[in-house]
Amino acid sequence: MIGQLLTGRYLILERLGGGGFSETYLARDKYLPHHPLCVVKALQLSVSSTIAPETAQQLFETEAKLLERLGQHHAQIPTLLAYSHEHEQSYLIQEYIEGESLHKWLTRSQRPTTEAAVKLLSEMLSILTDLHAQRIVHCDLKPSNIIRRKRDGKLVLIDFGAACQLPEAAADTSSVNNELQMAIGTPDYMPDEQKLGYAQLNSDLYALGILVIHLLTGVHPRQFQRDLISGQLDWQNHLTDSTIDSRLLAILNRMVQSNFRDRYQQATEVLADLQALPSKKRFGQRGKEAMPKLLVPALVGLLLGVVGVQYGRTQGQQAETWLNQLEQRFQPTALHVTMVHDMSVPSGVERMVITPNNRLLVTAGSDHSLRVWSLPTGAMVSTLPGQATTVTALNISQNSKLLVSGSTDGTVSLWDLTTGRLVRSFEGHRQPVAAVAVSPDGSTVVSGCKEGKIRRWDVQTGIRMQTIKLLHGEVTALAYGATSDRLISASNDGNRADTSVRQIQLWDLSTGKLERTFAGHTAAIEGLQMVGNHMLFSVGKDRGLMWDLKREELATVFPQESANTIATSFNEQNIVTVHANGSIRVWMRKAGRLVQRESGTLGQNLGVALSSNHRYLVSWSADQRLRIWQLNANDVH
Repeated sequence: MIGQLLTGRYLILERLGGGGFSETYLARDKYLPHHPLCVVKALQLSVSSTIAPETAQQLFETEAKLLERLGQHHAQIPTLLAYSHEHEQSYLIQEYIEGESLHKWLTRSQRPTTEAAVKLLSEMLSILTDLHAQRIVHCDLKPSNIIRRKRDGKLVLIDFGAACQLPEAAADTSSVNNELQMAIGTPDYMPDEQKLGYAQLNSDLYALGILVIHLLTGVHPRQFQRDLISGQLDWQNHLTDSTIDSRLLAILNRMVQSNFRDRYQQATEVLADLQALPSKKRFGQRGKEAMPKLLVPALVGLLLGVVGVQYGRTQGQQAETWLNQLEQRFQPTALHVTMVHDMSVPSGVERMVITPNNRLLVTAGSDHSLRVWSLPTGAMVSTLPGQATTVTALNISQNSKLLVSGSTDGTVSLWDLTTGRLVRSFEGHRQPVAAVAVSPDGSTVVSGCKEGKIRRWDVQTGIRMQTIKLLHGEVTALAYGATSDRLISASNDGNRADTSVRQIQLWDLSTGKLERTFAGHTAAIEGLQMVGNHMLFSVGKDRGLMWDLKREELATVFPQESANTIATSFNEQNIVTVHANGSIRVWMRKAGRLVQRESGTLGQNLGVALSSNHRYLVSWSADQRLRIWQLNANDVH
């Protein structure tokens, strides 16, 4: 489903996971401003599933109905955004909860203190109290279904795929978990009655108790043994923290009794026992950790509170003025650009590129000539032998020694910048070359063309090592990954409206296989640039997107002001972009926020190149002048 535009609105970005009868995906809502993230859940029976299709459909519809009712009234349950049926497939779209699941927390081998465990229990029991008041049993409480929400630190309960609603007049011994009388959930967190298809309200209490025990011990529940005589689990033998309060251990033991009659019957009973525990230090160990992130909001709140109480409305207006000044500090400021060289060139400039060492500029002229210029002095260093047709692509190796160019006749040429000689030409493309790149170790060159083929060449021998054919569309951009056996390509098919044709592909060149596909752009992708070892910036006609290739996810969505970029440069903190209207913009790399801008100096109808150190900007404009500009180092360092 990656790249599919569901109901013409929800763009599928990546797979998040799957269960017995569904698959979940991360998506973007293209109808709303800023294209917010959401989660799409698709009804999809796994190969190993024993659930009948009709049963799965009924469970799926039940989940949608429960989410619709619960999410609107409970801030710690995701909101249902839509429920649809398309191409004989059922989908539910729900709110995306940004944060970290307790399962990920478990993998870091961290163990909660008594205070942290009590806080977690209390928060989850409050959610269960609301659910159970409506006789709804979640039936699948486990670490991966509880997310610590990033924006406020609260726990959110997700995945109601196994949830059910008990009959109003159910007796203790006969209440069924639903009309289907099936055991649905995760076996290691299920009590015995749920495994038999007879879930009770306190079946969730059992699962919650096992979940907290898992967190406290770090031992998976399947490893615990139950004493045949006492019925007690032996989980306390696995505790490594001797400071855990014995009264909390007793509460947990009662929650995980085998017989549901011996457990707490209601979540409120557990809460009452938790509240009876000594409250000293219960919630007090996270202040220092939280302070850096909460400092500014806390200061603002404190200021408003003090001013409002002590000085009244007049002083409150002064505080508002102070806050406005504070906000202005985060507004885009002016960027200083100074022209240092203004040169006349023999012919028009069609393409430009600056060497990674920030010392040389290479221009491709309308006379098919390649010229090399010194950035510090503005002097022309050399002219490389002319090519037969127009240059359509340029790139330079990381060591600044090799220049590769592509032409309209399909030829790829390799140049030695230190000597100015042509090393060799590669032939094989039948269409104009759209993109070229040199591997990090300088041993291979790749080229992509309009017919959707990527060719890989050996620099030493000139032999074509590999040919990769895209499924559809043309190659629009290429970039090597952190190593020479990883390649990233972008494709586009201007003849199709389907957004799935605007994709980014990750290739394993050692096997020639496609490893991963990303879809997120709604318009043509025009450029790719690696940032460090695992971050990728993709430049589209719609906007810029930052991808985390290690985590295989979209990291940052830049505003629409990042669209129509004709040159881009990075450092650790910032991204500098130059746009078709001649404006220059500086963005915070991680936050995607515009911090500086400059408009009007460069003019329009121009070609631009940026140095990687953000010091130099070179422009070619309609007045036939090549100009070298210097960006204020204090602004974009």
